[in-house]
This record gives sequence, structure tokens and C-alpha cells, in this order.
Amino acid sequence: MITYEEILNLNYYKKASFTGWIGGMRFLIRREIPDGEEAVFHAWVWPGPYIFSLTEDSRKIDACFPFTEEGRRQTADWINEQYQTHSKLWPRRKIDFIR
Repeated sequence: MITYEEILNLNYYKKASFTGWIGGMRFLIRREIPDGEEAVFHAWVWPGPYIFSLTEDSRKIDACFPFTEEGRRQTADWINEQYQTHSKLWPRRKIDFIR
């Protein structure tokens, strides 16, 4: 699960996107400004192991939230909810160790 504190501060998103993973679920968060509208957090989740640009759009789930402190909290909550709600989508892999 991702915590609110791990979602980083608002200033970070003015220059960069934030990516990560929880189990087999990858996520991306970035700031976007739709034409003539207020800035939003746009978040995506998708099954790993591939990065965003190498994953088919049909496998991605996304949502937008206000670009505010409350929106930052909603983004973290949404990512955690997706992880739990769609748990069968996220690949589970055992790590094989060479002995």
C-alpha cells in the first residue's frame, strides 16, 4: 500500500511524474492541465512488469483528482483501492535464487 506521505509534495509534480509499484501493480502520477481547466492529478495503474509506455492502453486504469492537498490524498486512496479491488490483475512472481 502507498501512504499519503509517499505521494510527494505538490511542487514535485510541477516538474516531474512519479512512478512506482505495489506488488505486481505499477502506477504513474502526473500533473496535467486540461485545456482551459484547473490542474489535476492524473493517475494510472496497470499490471507489471512493463513500464507505462510499453503497456497497452487497454490494460491501464486511470482517474483524475484536483491538484490540491486533498486531491493528493484522494490519489493515494484511489491507488490503494485499485490494488485491492483488482488484485487478480496484478502478477505475482516468486523470485528464483541461483544457488
